[in-house]
Amino acid sequence: MSEALEVRAEILKLSRLLERDPAELEYLSSVSPRDLRALREQIVEMLFTEHGQALSRVAASSRALPVALVAKIGEWAFGPVMSAHVAALLDPDRAVQMADRLPTPFLAEVAIEIDPRRTTQLIARIPPHRIADISRELSRRGEYVTLGRFVGHLGDQSLRAGIETVDDATLLQVAFVLEEKDSLDRLVSLLGNDRLDGLIDAAAAADLWPEALDLLSHLSPAHRAEFAERTASRDDAVIDSLLTAAVREDLWEALEPLNRALSEQGRRRFAERAQAVGLGDRLEELGLG
Repeated sequence: MSEALEVRAEILKLSRLLERDPAELEYLSSVSPRDLRALREQIVEMLFTEHGQALSRVAASSRALPVALVAKIGEWAFGPVMSAHVAALLDPDRAVQMADRLPTPFLAEVAIEIDPRRTTQLIARIPPHRIADISRELSRRGEYVTLGRFVGHLGDQSLRAGIETVDDATLLQVAFVLEEKDSLDRLVSLLGNDRLDGLIDAAAAADLWPEALDLLSHLSPAHRAEFAERTASRDDAVIDSLLTAAVREDLWEALEPLNRALSEQGRRRFAERAQAVGLGDRLEELGLG
């Protein structure tokens, strides 16, 4: 992943955490991605350790109450923020029983506030059909960062159920802000060829080539080659949009993994399209010379 794209992804994640427009944090674009991530993790740690003793007492008290009653109290009295914090302190099996009694919109709000690292066992116990319901609701709200935080904590069956509820453009944006980028190869392995083609077409249609190139850069050599060759086999308009985006958004570094993965035939196709769209004098910059 190019550092510029990594910084862009970190700013998106930090802006979601702080509930700010990403444009308001553009002044951080000169900060290293490692430092941005450290800042974000410090903020999360502060949010989840504040009032720790009081929340522990709430969690302990809930054990004496029926599950259905605790779920109702969580929805109507605690709200999504406190419920998200308390969830990390509950027995996972009991927490899943409570979640089963809560409406999907409320669970989506809890998912926005929760720290998946503190609730891994809980997340693993949620049935795939509920994961699908929550994913659909989060996708409807444009909660790409929230969805990206959960991918690495889901088993294959749940991950597949979630993937099936989101469109290709959403999936690209979720992949871009994924917390554990080593999960991307597993994610792509669950997609069929038609869905992979859909991601490429969505990158062209929605101007998401930075997100698509970032995805490609984190794949295994086999998946990277498959992605590159499928890109080279798409319509002229798709390749043209990639080349023009590379020039417009200065994606030279991000293009390198794609160029390395292309076959000789694929490279010739890209070079021909570069000539066709008036970029023949930039073949070297595009890595196609």
